[in-house]
Amino acid sequence: MTKEIIMQDWAICLPGTFSRLAPHTAALHALHNAYKKGDLASEPSYICTSSVAAIPANIALQRSEEKFIDTERMLINLKKRQFVSLHPQLKKNAAVDFLSMSGLLASAYMAGKLSEKNLTLGRIALIALFPAAYKLSEKAIKDIFNAPSFLVYDNLFNLLMVTLDFDAIFSSPIKIEMPAVNINKTGWTIDEILADPPLYLHGWKNQGWVSVTNFRPEDVDLPPDVRNEKYINKLINGLRVYGHFAPGRHENDDGIIDTAAITNLPVHFAINEGYTNVVILHYNPTSEGPTDRVFKNWVAHLNRAIDLNVSGNTRKTIHGYLRINNDLAELDKQLENLKRLENSLYGPTANQEAIRKFIRNQEESYRRLSYINKKRINFIFARSEPLPDAHFSDFTQDQMIEGINIGWKVGCELVPEINKMIA
Repeated sequence: MTKEIIMQDWAICLPGTFSRLAPHTAALHALHNAYKKGDLASEPSYICTSSVAAIPANIALQRSEEKFIDTERMLINLKKRQFVSLHPQLKKNAAVDFLSMSGLLASAYMAGKLSEKNLTLGRIALIALFPAAYKLSEKAIKDIFNAPSFLVYDNLFNLLMVTLDFDAIFSSPIKIEMPAVNINKTGWTIDEILADPPLYLHGWKNQGWVSVTNFRPEDVDLPPDVRNEKYINKLINGLRVYGHFAPGRHENDDGIIDTAAITNLPVHFAINEGYTNVVILHYNPTSEGPTDRVFKNWVAHLNRAIDLNVSGNTRKTIHGYLRINNDLAELDKQLENLKRLENSLYGPTANQEAIRKFIRNQEESYRRLSYINKKRINFIFARSEPLPDAHFSDFTQDQMIEGINIGWKVGCELVPEINKMIA
């Protein structure tokens, strides 16, 4: 059931993708700093995140200047190995394949030596190695494609466990919700899409959404060690980019993957909590727009395809909410016009009765509009100069520094806009 939220309350929605990691951290730092100085009227009451945005959001929950500075310093010096690593099964298989290949090379060397003494025997020995070399190549390929994934987040888990102050997070006045996607439960059948009454009249719930929070009893009322470990595991599940990482698990064997598999802008979580004032830190990520970049390998192609999917879904989400806001404003005007028309009627003449009937029919028709049960949302979309094109598999220190500078500027510029929105 929707909760009533006073006008002064506001929420933040943080889209994901690695290029936003540093800007999010700095923008939230700037907002925290403005609130502490008295320039920002109030802190956000709620934050919903997509993917990697969960990390800076959890730093913000701790409401600590020192923690923000430490995190920004960590991002500037971040190494890829602190964030991701190869799947252990791939490492193990690679070691076995390397030893086997070394054995083959040694055998080939010996066959070459034999050729110096007896050319025929040497050639026979080399030919005998061909089937083994083929089988080894075949095994190496199978090892790659049969592994659960290329990468794992074990290092990130360890990093977050020592970085986050869980007592501060679970006692924070700022609520957080970190969605992820259940790949077993999401999706729609044609019967569901064409249900009667139509889904769009009364809204629908995608059964594929799961989330973890710092306020719901099922996430909080646990022994601290269990609570903290589950919290981090579920946070990381929302970062599991398909094509790179294996699905995680929440409470059963269903696979859980990155938030952006459905949308990189899960603003409906804030709306479902009752918020009508929402700030979206979108910036201007170059990776999601047209580019002249040349993609030289399949990993780069895959990352680009994911970015395009994220960009397309984000456009649909933003336009969807703006379209609802526009239509509701127009509906209010139409209802006001009908009210004026009805107030202008005097006496029970036939023409007046016909007009009254027309008005009632119009009102009934309006009640069947797809957006009639929606509410207008006050949005602030934070834009910026272009973000560096950084990926978790390919980023530099300069990109992280530039991202921090952009985010800080955005956060400072947002303060007067937020104050105006919540006044």
